[in-house]
Amino acid sequence: MSDNARPIFSASTRVAFAIAALALLLAAISVFYTARRESIRDAAVARLMTERNVINPADVAARLRVMKLITVQITTSVRVEKKVESMILGDATVAVQTPVVVSYGTDLSSLANDGVRIDKQGDAALIRVTIPRPTRQAVEVFADAQQTTVNKGWRRFVWWSGDDEANAAKAQIPLEARALELLPTDREKIEADTREQVRRLVEALTGSQGEVIVDFK
Repeated sequence: MSDNARPIFSASTRVAFAIAALALLLAAISVFYTARRESIRDAAVARLMTERNVINPADVAARLRVMKLITVQITTSVRVEKKVESMILGDATVAVQTPVVVSYGTDLSSLANDGVRIDKQGDAALIRVTIPRPTRQAVEVFADAQQTTVNKGWRRFVWWSGDDEANAAKAQIPLEARALELLPTDREKIEADTREQVRRLVEALTGSQGEVIVDFK
């Protein structure tokens, strides 16, 4: 072959081959790890079953305790209103409304072994899980999204903006947020979301071997 002979594959072709080989390698690695995760999950499910193929409630409770804290969130708002009274200038009100996110959590770390009970209904298993009620863990105030409303009578000067009252209301927002009492519908949603999260966890741990019912203490 002479020195001027051209290579069989161009540089761009060799790069394309290298990229294709790398893609095949990554795909193989992905398949391997997916199979490994499924194998680990199947092994975990198998460990939850006794020799009679019955779910072991003590093992389920132990695995739930490892999860520790189940959290759910509810978005609401806090409103603080300041009123200014004057016989000369007339009354005025300044209101500040701020969205807040309230986080509630259920501590599973103290779940007793008898917190999981297996009842038989014919050939089907009924898995009953009793957990603590969710309690408030944190309140996040979104000050950047605050809305201020000023209502004043015609006798008030145009330049009166109510800034002092608005600042006082904003300073009070965090205190009101911590003392916030949720509406019954919000509390029902928190409890429903908590039940659903725990139900899915138990189904994953037991391989959906029975119907899961979650109750609160």
